[in-house]
Order: sequence, then structure tokens, then C-alpha cells
Amino acid sequence: MNAELENILEITSSNVYAGIEVNDTSDMQRKSQIVKDLIQLINAKQFAPEEAAKLLEIDLAHLLRIKRGQFREISETKLLEMIQKVS
Repeated sequence: MNAELENILEITSSNVYAGIEVNDTSDMQRKSQIVKDLIQLINAKQFAPEEAAKLLEIDLAHLLRIKRGQFREISETKLLEMIQKVS
């Protein structure tokens, strides 16, 4: 790695949200782990996306947004409920 690139890159912590000035960093890190677990469960059970959305009682577009990392507005409690529905 060249010196210029090394000056640009800086590792701030193991929490990626801390490096981008998100106020609720620990909450977002926990929620991202829950979403990761949810997606792994869906994949392990080989649910089609439509089937998973129906099971979770959300529309397919919402499930796809969650899979793309757009889950900030969803409470941790709601995400945990989704895990229970898939389990």
C-alpha cells in the first residue's frame, strides 16, 4: 500500500457505525447482527424471498430493503420478532 493511501485510511474501531458518526452506534451494530442472523436463517431454510416476506408479514419490497441494509427505522424488538417467525 502506498503512503498516500495509508494516510487516507484509518481504522477507527470494530464498529463501522462509530466511524460514520451515527448517534446510536451500539444499537445499530446489534441490529445489523440481528439482520445478518435473520438473513442467514432465511437462506438456511431455503425460503424464496416471497415466502420469507409472507412469513414475516411484510411486503417483499420491505424485506429486500432490510437485506440491503436499510433497517434503521425498524426497532430491535421488531427484528427479534422476525427471527422468531423464521425459526
